[in-house]
Amino acid sequence: MRIELESEAAQHLVEIEERDGGLIAQVDGRSYEVKVFTPEPGVYTLLFGQQVIEARVEGNAQAGSVTVTVREHAWHLRVRDRRHRRRASEMGAEGRVALTARMPGKVVRLLAEVGSPVQAGQGILVLEAMKMQNEVRAPKSGRLAEVHVREGQTVGAGELLAVIE
Repeated sequence: MRIELESEAAQHLVEIEERDGGLIAQVDGRSYEVKVFTPEPGVYTLLFGQQVIEARVEGNAQAGSVTVTVREHAWHLRVRDRRHRRRASEMGAEGRVALTARMPGKVVRLLAEVGSPVQAGQGILVLEAMKMQNEVRAPKSGRLAEVHVREGQTVGAGELLAVIE
């Protein structure tokens, strides 16, 4: 996963790769091996080297804004996932648009039924990846023509999830 984080003070490019039960995080080109535990929703315990950091995350990265608190210091971050960025032409696309999985994960919940009308930006399903739940949203208004997954199903990156027409 590749995201851009922007605070009032700086902008960072972050790349995260799941490997051997942990994560490899590259922040502005510097690499960190990190183990992540989630003792409760929104709380993350990060282990890297001899350091242990507990971070509380509030907000919604999919919506583009989170607050991360470590000890008493809070950072308000704008989040942009480069792979989720859609061209303006896609938002008003004509015809059929395929929704595909951006990363491997598990379908947690279906939010819309086949045949139902959907609005641009409306949630279609929830995909859990790396212990984070991500809402897959409609890129355009239309009708949910096909759903190719079921709740509990594991999907791979690039796999077809649904079609909107």
